[in-house]
Amino acid sequence: MSKSWDKLFEEASHSMEQWRGKHKKATLTEIENTVDKDLARVRAQIIQDLALSSETADLTKMPPEERPRCPVCGEPLAANGQQERTLMTDHEQRVKLKRSKGYCPECDESFSPSR
Repeated sequence: MSKSWDKLFEEASHSMEQWRGKHKKATLTEIENTVDKDLARVRAQIIQDLALSSETADLTKMPPEERPRCPVCGEPLAANGQQERTLMTDHEQRVKLKRSKGYCPECDESFSPSR
């Protein structure tokens, strides 16, 4: 994972250096906004990679006693296929997550574990 993060950080750093060369009189706010914009891609990739590395990304690989529990009755969730979602970060970057859907065999309710 970190190699892809390194590459994205290198690209963002290069972009910021080029921007600074063209904006020699930029204010601190302009610099901050540029840094936030350029680092947002790195941040989104890290968030996505860490979320996908969660044990709950695939409930079928977890013993039932270690699975997230139903928020209603406390029973361990059963696997119910995969769900792909696209979320937006605070810095307007898309994060794609493909994770197990869970359902409670007792309550017959479906959930997407958040851990």
